[in-house]
Amino acid sequence: MTTAVQAPSWLPDVRITLAQLASGILEYAEGFTGGTSFRLPYPANLQLALDRLTLLAWHQSVPPPGSVVELLQLAHTPFAEWSLVLTDADVDPEESLLAYGRPTVTCEELGKLRGDVEAELRENALMHGVLDKSQAHDAPESYVAFRKLLISRPAITAFDLDARLADPHLALLAEEVRQAYADAPPEAIADGIVRTCEGCHGLRLPLDDDRTWACVDDSCPDPSRAGPNHRAADGVQWLRRELRTFIAGPGRAELRIAEAVSELGVSARLWPDFDAYDLSAFDQKPWVADIKAWRSPTRLARRLRQGLFAIPDDADRAFIVIAREQVRAHPRYLDRLQRACPAVGRGQRIVAVSEDQFLSAVSRRAEAAR
Repeated sequence: MTTAVQAPSWLPDVRITLAQLASGILEYAEGFTGGTSFRLPYPANLQLALDRLTLLAWHQSVPPPGSVVELLQLAHTPFAEWSLVLTDADVDPEESLLAYGRPTVTCEELGKLRGDVEAELRENALMHGVLDKSQAHDAPESYVAFRKLLISRPAITAFDLDARLADPHLALLAEEVRQAYADAPPEAIADGIVRTCEGCHGLRLPLDDDRTWACVDDSCPDPSRAGPNHRAADGVQWLRRELRTFIAGPGRAELRIAEAVSELGVSARLWPDFDAYDLSAFDQKPWVADIKAWRSPTRLARRLRQGLFAIPDDADRAFIVIAREQVRAHPRYLDRLQRACPAVGRGQRIVAVSEDQFLSAVSRRAEAAR
């Protein structure tokens, strides 16, 4: 009989270590300025992550990164090329934490899971402030208008932003809208021009050669299409990074699915009851859904295990709907998600389905009712 070798007590948990590394990278990214590579002091999370990765490397008899600079260089490398074995780390081999010097969606998801990322706290504080004010004024239309603006216009000129704030629904949240945006970064400006992406309406930034401009949104539906250029003098604003990742990114799928439901002749409400969930379809015996666009099914499963949304008493069915882009990128996404989080498996009160499966089910119910 073989006895399993128990890991020494001093050995760090690889998932926590990678989450801490992601947190440190996100903190560091907050200070990125045009063209600057590495600066001191580094966030404490980067040094702590380096220390923990060093212990893991010693345990596996592989060379550790020699410095924070080497650690950041390693973060550009797909996990499959790391000398460290990253078993049970909730990452896929082709993923990396940095691309062209900027945090990836993988980095955002890992950092958010750790639960102490400053950006997450800021996002929550802003969104909670929006919810509180909307509820205090009994203005669900303002909350919906706020989210639709962030999703549809992650990059916007100061003039356009002022014009949109003339809308009575958005005027209530004018202060919060302005907090959601920051000036376009210096690296987005060349020859007095700021370039945008037609696929997601965000910014296009230069890659390493400073001549190739590309959309840096990993979830962009069409990153190859260039959008309109704006004069830098027009005061271009860019949605803050954490809001681009966790509001605008998944929000594109939310708007798309709501529109598709409406085209089937079915009523669709976005973020009902002040964001109790993402979507309600049908007036009678409604179907309710949370729409997810997480890149990794195992990371999403870990998030879902922390808690699912509350199902309203009058709901007939409840779903976790996985956005089409994620299912296309990972054909076994649903299987992996349900295996890692049985609470959303078949036969459960909340069932995980793909976007196409959800829309097909809505269509069948609508047809049966005619």
